[in-house]
Amino acid sequence: MPKRNASVQVPFSARQMFDLVVDMDRYPEFIPWLVKSRKFDVSENRFKSEMTFSFKGLRETFFTLDELDPPHRITISNLSGPFSHLNSEWRFIDTPNGSKVEFFIDFKFSKKLMDIAMGPVFSKASHSMVESFRKRADAVYGR
Repeated sequence: MPKRNASVQVPFSARQMFDLVVDMDRYPEFIPWLVKSRKFDVSENRFKSEMTFSFKGLRETFFTLDELDPPHRITISNLSGPFSHLNSEWRFIDTPNGSKVEFFIDFKFSKKLMDIAMGPVFSKASHSMVESFRKRADAVYGR
């Protein structure tokens, strides 16, 4: 199962970064391989999400449960879709000059062909998630 983690220091608060990650309806605006993203069954500390990714003619939709511990953590687990296993977590830690954003993902596609075709692509894309959100924060909050 591919496991990836990444972190970045940003000049924005943990709360600001948490809010960007939770605002998933806007993901297709800045995450190239994501063509649809939405929240539903929203409550105070959790929601379900639907995301559709597309790459080189392959298009897959998956559903997750996103549990919130504002503004410090978002824990994501697989509900259904092309993964036999998907767990992910965002952590946001305030620092003297902004915050540190950490992202962890552990996944495996359920079909071997999908794992061979999309595994490396999804792995690379998931690794670049932190950088995508850093750039998004620059655009939304300014420098």
